[in-house]
Amino acid sequence: MRITPENVTRHELTGLPMHIVESTDPSFVCRKGVILGESREMIHFRTEDREVNAPKSNCVFDVTLPDNTVVRINGEVLRGRPEDRMKKRLSRSW
Repeated sequence: MRITPENVTRHELTGLPMHIVESTDPSFVCRKGVILGESREMIHFRTEDREVNAPKSNCVFDVTLPDNTVVRINGEVLRGRPEDRMKKRLSRSW
């Protein structure tokens, strides 16, 4: 299945470029990089100079899809393990 803005939360995000646009922790705002992986509560990504772990629940992410479409996703929607997130039913409130 092709990744689209409508189904991005049901896909694996590893390898996609992303940018943190909002966060309750000001040190995460404006950080950007490539997603290396996910855990239940964190997104692991590489910036230009190092690897960073950002909490999903405190951030809003702009994720760039393979067709260069940018999708803004509230981290609360991404909470949980990626394999479990793909199974659960999600509302379109992101």
